Amino acid sequence: MVIEIKPPKDLDKKRDEMVLEMLLEALNVLGGPKKIIQFRNLTWIPSIIKANYAILLSNAGRTHEEIARELGVTKATVDRMLRADPEDVLRKVRGELPEEKIDDHIAGGLAKLAYKNVLSRKTEEELSSLSSAMETLGVEWAVIVLKKIRGMDFPVDRAGLLERLGGLSIYGIPVGEILDSLDYPIESPAKLLKAIAQYLRSKGIHPAKGV
Repeated sequence: MVIEIKPPKDLDKKRDEMVLEMLLEALNVLGGPKKIIQFRNLTWIPSIIKANYAILLSNAGRTHEEIARELGVTKATVDRMLRADPEDVLRKVRGELPEEKIDDHIAGGLAKLAYKNVLSRKTEEELSSLSSAMETLGVEWAVIVLKKIRGMDFPVDRAGLLERLGGLSIYGIPVGEILDSLDYPIESPAKLLKAIAQYLRSKGIHPAKGV
């Protein structure tokens, strides 16, 4: 007997909210509201929405076949969406892009661009919020880490973090040693701070103090 495990409803809701954010960002990439109203109709919007879902479902570990079934499209359509080169699509978008040329490939590229931009904005908002909180709490090492990683794309691996944080020591511990103990990829600035704090605690160091 096959038992189907469905994601929690709250996860579905968050995914739906992210898709809407990505759609608005994709429209901005296309030129914003003033540019969009020049099109005679918006029949290509469903393609962008489906591409948004394809990106999120792929990142959640779904196969191309599973995504195709969930979205009601062919696997070939999903392949075209997920293979799209966002930089190539961006070059096309910056030129004159007739409505009829927004196909699955371009929709996929727009979805990737939108996803990256939305994540970048969320990361910056999180960094600002975390920096303010850490400064208020007087956690100097966390403030320094957040300043050094500003502008990074998440998730991030060890090499990316070491490039930004190399030379830093926390309580006399070289940051490279700390990074060696973490699990990758690191999904967000908050999770990076939490992982470093957990490492410090494992060494008997209270993390809510200075560097």
